Amino acid sequence: MSITSSPRIVSVTPLAAAAATLAAGWLAYPPAIAGIRRVGLTQRIRPEGPAAHRGKAGTPTAGGLVFLVLPGLAWLLAGRGPGGGLLVAAAAGGGAIGLVDDWLTARGRVRGLRVRAKLGAQLLVAGAVAIGLARGGPAPQLGLGLGAVALGTGLLALAAAAGVATSNAVNLADGVDGLAAGLAVPPLAVCAWLAAVQGRGGAAVVCAAAAAACLAFLRVNRPPARIFMGDTGALGLGFLLAAAATQVGLLLLLPLLGLVFVLEAGSVIVQVVYFRRTGGRRLLRMSPLHHHLELGGLGEWSVDLRLWGVGALAAAATALLALHGGLAAPGR
Repeated sequence: MSITSSPRIVSVTPLAAAAATLAAGWLAYPPAIAGIRRVGLTQRIRPEGPAAHRGKAGTPTAGGLVFLVLPGLAWLLAGRGPGGGLLVAAAAGGGAIGLVDDWLTARGRVRGLRVRAKLGAQLLVAGAVAIGLARGGPAPQLGLGLGAVALGTGLLALAAAAGVATSNAVNLADGVDGLAAGLAVPPLAVCAWLAAVQGRGGAAVVCAAAAAACLAFLRVNRPPARIFMGDTGALGLGFLLAAAATQVGLLLLLPLLGLVFVLEAGSVIVQVVYFRRTGGRRLLRMSPLHHHLELGGLGEWSVDLRLWGVGALAAAATALLALHGGLAAPGR
């Protein structure tokens, strides 16, 4: 079935894609863990992190390969719209950068890709995705709270910056078992819903499948994790989320849609600035925010549940604002 033009009825196609992806991910991860371990893609733990995390060394990483591939397969089998293809390309571009980084880290370079090389690659991917958003398929709408305007070439830089910022923010949040994958589900679900009611069938399928793939990943990534998403998953997921949010008109609302990712990245920035301005004092026990909470006595599950709850509420608020702003309508 195709996406209906009515904003009140969502086609079962994205739901069917999500169900199939959830089942496929559930089955795929056990053999994927064994395969990733065989090729030597395992996690190295940075010494400056929490002492409790040192036991995680040697855990397979780059598990994001699976949850990035599955939405692409869903798009090929069920969607095939140009908007969905662009989201798949965004995820692939970010995932490729992350995979190189994970590979170098596993092979002994603890820091992976050099900062300039990594940022340069991210800018290239973000720029290409932004151009694709402006030129391909139905024009994305930029929600302004009381209406919507077309995403024109003058906003390409903003869309590209959103891709780089979101991918890095998701990467920073990936420091507690299950946290980043669980945080990604509500924003992706909101994007899937908006894409469906706007008539963006391929994008709806990809977002719904990506949300389901993250849920399947939690089976093996929840505390204690059997595999990590790595930079492969974090960067790919971040680019996918930024591109999806832009496509459905949530570019200006992206900081609210991914509120906890913003808090995680912001906590690092604030910590660094405060440290430098005060001659070595720390505002937080450790950054990002999840480490501050851990060192305050919360276990990983407690950190997950609290931050997942904040993220879900923020995504729900974004959906309400999208309704108020006229974004949940056909042809947007």
